Formats: sequence, C-alpha cells, structure tokens
Amino acid sequence: MARRFFITFILLLFGLSAVAAWGQTAPEIPLIPDDDLDSLHSALAVDPQEIDLGILGPGEDAKRTFYLKNMGPGNPEWFAEGPEGWTLSENQNLSGVIGQTPEPLRIRLVYVREVGTSKNRSCALILRLEAGGQAAAFRREVPVGDLREEVRFNYDGGTISVFFHVRLVELSPVPLLKVEPLRLDFGTICPGEPIMKRILLNNQGREPLRWRAGVAGGKEMPPTAPPPVGRYVSFRNGVSGTGTYSSSGPTREGLELSGNWEEEEGYPSGQGEQNVLRYRFTGTAISLYFWKSPEGGPFSVFFDEQFVNLVDGFAERRERGEVLITEEQLEGPHLLVIVNGAGRVTLEGVRVFGKPIQKGHRGWIRVFPDSGFTTRETDYINVVLRTHRLTPGIYGDHVFFASNGGDADVEVFLEVAPETTLRFLEVHRYLAGSDYLYTTNPKAEAKRLQLKGYRHIGIAFRLFAPGTPGTTDFFRWFNPARGDHYYSSDPKGDTSLSGYLFEGSIGSIATSRLTGTRELYRWFNPAKGSYFYTTDEAGEGLSKKGYRFDGIAGFVR
Repeated sequence: MARRFFITFILLLFGLSAVAAWGQTAPEIPLIPDDDLDSLHSALAVDPQEIDLGILGPGEDAKRTFYLKNMGPGNPEWFAEGPEGWTLSENQNLSGVIGQTPEPLRIRLVYVREVGTSKNRSCALILRLEAGGQAAAFRREVPVGDLREEVRFNYDGGTISVFFHVRLVELSPVPLLKVEPLRLDFGTICPGEPIMKRILLNNQGREPLRWRAGVAGGKEMPPTAPPPVGRYVSFRNGVSGTGTYSSSGPTREGLELSGNWEEEEGYPSGQGEQNVLRYRFTGTAISLYFWKSPEGGPFSVFFDEQFVNLVDGFAERRERGEVLITEEQLEGPHLLVIVNGAGRVTLEGVRVFGKPIQKGHRGWIRVFPDSGFTTRETDYINVVLRTHRLTPGIYGDHVFFASNGGDADVEVFLEVAPETTLRFLEVHRYLAGSDYLYTTNPKAEAKRLQLKGYRHIGIAFRLFAPGTPGTTDFFRWFNPARGDHYYSSDPKGDTSLSGYLFEGSIGSIATSRLTGTRELYRWFNPAKGSYFYTTDEAGEGLSKKGYRFDGIAGFVR
C-alpha cells in the first residue's frame, strides 16, 4: 500500500512540474484585429438556393427573385459570375456591397427561339441577372430537355452558388392558341369616358395560327353569352419592372399591404412571413386568384378577422390557382386578409359576389384587330369599351377567340360610377438620388423629369380633385440646395421652409378621415435632409436607411 502511494505521489509531482514549465514557455497567441475578425466571419447565403423555372417553350420566359444574405458582421463586396459555358452579351458587371438587409436579385430566363434542324433542335436562351439597378445578360444554345445551371457569387470570404432548373420543350407540331390575361378589369369610370386595354395573343405551335376575335353573336362566335357571375377585381398595378409593388390605383380600391411586396408583371408578389395583404369589399362572398409555383408554400386566409383556410401555393410548375374563401354571407362590408408563409405567393386578384352583373348595349365592346395570321410574333388585341350609354352599375361580358389551334374566352369587367361620385387624382412617385417627387400631372412635368434624371417608381396614392368637400390643397415646395421636395396642406408649411421654393398645389388632401381614406405618413431623413411620403405605416422599410416617422400629412385614397 505504501509503495503504491509513493508512486502516485511522484507522478503527481511530475505532472504539476510539466504544467508549470509549459505555462512559462508556451508561445503567446496574437490578437486578431477587428477588421480581420469581420472578414473571417463574413459569410453570404442565398435563399432559396435552388430555383425551379418550370417548363418553357419558344417565345416564353420565366422570372423569379431570390435573396443574397449577409450572415456575418461585415459588409462584404460581391460579384456574380454567369453559368459555365454561357457568353456575356456585353462588357457588363453585376456586383455590390451587402449590409445587414438581404439584397433581392432577379433572374429571368428567356427562351428566344428554336434553332437547328428538325432532327437536332436546340434552344437559344438569354439569362438576365438584375440587382441594385445593375444587370448582366448571358447567352447560350442548349439541347431541348432538362437544364440545371449554377450562378456563383464571389466575395472575400469565398463563393456561394444558386442553382436554377428549367425544362425546355419544343413547339407543338400543330398551332396552339395562348391569350393573356384571361380576365380584364377596366376598373371604375364615369359615364362617357372611353377606355381601352390590350390582350396578348401568341402561337405556341410550329404551324401558322389563324384566329378570329369578337363578342357573342359575331362571325364564328357563340350566338349568346350570359354575363359572368361575380365581379373580378385585378391587383395588377399597371407598372411593371419597378421591382416594388404599389397598391394605389383606381382598380384596387380598399387594398392595403404591409411588409416587403415586390411586383411580378405588375402583380403583388412576396416571400416571407412578414407580408400581409388586406382587401376591404362590399358583397356576400369572395374568391381569390393566385399563382402556384415550385417556390410557393402555404399561406393563411382570414375573413372578417377569423381564420378560414390554409391554402397551398406549391406546384411542380407555375400555374394559376383559385380558391373560394367563404360561402354566402350577409350583404355588407367585409375584410379579406392574406398572411404569407415561408414560401412565395403571387396574387392576381379576387372575384366579389353579391352585386348584379349587367350586360352593356349592343356594340359597347369593340375588338380590333378581330382576325389574324400568327406564326412566332406576339399580336396585341385592343378591347375598347364605349360607356356613353351605360347607366351606373357593374358590367360584365366576354371576348371570344376562335382559331385552328383552340379557343379561348376572356372575361371583361367594368363599373360605371354615378356622375356625382368623387373624382380622384393618381399621384405618381419619381426618384432622383434621395429626392422623391410626387405629381398628378407627369405629362406637364415631363421635360423637368427627364432633365433631372427622375425615375418613375409607380403610383403612390390618390388625392382628391380640387373643390372636393372636406379637403384642402396639398402644396409642394423644392429646395435646390438640398435637392429635396416637401409637401403640406398648410400654405405656410408646418416646418421650417428656409431655402424651399413654392411650386403650387398638386391636388387636394382630406384633413380628416373620410370614407375610404387612409393616412399619408411623412418620414424624414435628418442626415440627408430629405422627406418621404407613403401610406405604409412602416415607411416601406426606409427606417433602415435613416428615415424616421415625422407625422401624418393628411388622408388620401
């Protein structure tokens, strides 16, 4: 026992001596500078990492949005590389610096045409990448079939990739008719106003397409057609390619959005659980039109503040979806709320039930051209509504297409308002640097907008026509030193206007909440000395760029 204790004691002493010696001779570990720590921890990620563009045929294209995210504390610089084997069409560069806010990037793949012989066909493709106002385009010819490519993003911490997949198909061997959109919403107008919209017609087949268009009772058209059931309201804002969706406009009365909504061909499209759409309407029931896609996921639907459904927005390829939100309810005002899930949702519009749909007088719809011969080009069919003999109410009808490649039926909707209905002025938002210019008459200011390099962002809200009861002038000032515009209903301004030049009224704004109005919020950036106006209580995300809430300017539509 004593011997075992002695051996243990000796080993313990040896161990303590070794530890002490190591502590005296161990090399000192140098501290890493903060800048180097940022670079070590800088990391980028993409969401989603895999994008399915669905099925494309000649003349078609697909667009998707993904996000570049900074997962570290630094602000790394990045630049994009095109897929291997693709040719850069010009000397372009897609790069940037990313902070803590995810950077949206758009990918668009265009199937230009078929090339090659009938036995060995290929596809001529254009790939376009867009981010931060920059764009780069790449070209390549590939065989028909499945295609999966990689786009790489290089930064100081390494490389991150996003992959896209598409199925490329040949033209149909026979003519094939395709028209868009399938529903036309002309909005609300006063009697007598002429109005026109266009329908796009394509041939998805290899053989020539012969077609004819018209209304019921015309040549090669159905003899009669009952009016549609329920009124369709489109969420399309008519301003495509801006990147950000604006909900203001005559055909979207009662529509409010919160979160980060992009526009996809003019429609609201969002990804992430912070996106909410609210639509107020009067009727007995409502159905929702949306697009399913490989990036889609479930989203929640609420009716009058009560949860009613969880709708699945996923599909193997992009396709239209429709869901009836609720059965017959009492006639009156109701609220539809859409809350996005983790996937992407793109909303087309709604169909409101309850009010009768009338048919216009004979000849109230004119279609031109009403016939044609189409190979690979896109034809534009004009639909003109003659409203001078229409009494107030909701009207609906059909425009029919007959061809050797199939038939199509496009629903047409219009609401004629009483002449006593309030008249509204659409306010267009322009941006140059940090200066936001709002105008209700862009044609009159076209020269100034062009010379100063203003970029049209969209329709921000609507003001009232001059003289509307309960409203007052909404004035505009400009500070040439700051390069900033300021707006107020107070002719003396409700802040210091030193250096600002008076530019007059752009319309009328409500001084208290009228029926159907909402707050117009003013935001201010003290670092830049610039103002921003919006109906979004969150400031459209500009708080992250130094803007702070600065009060309510009034009430608008």
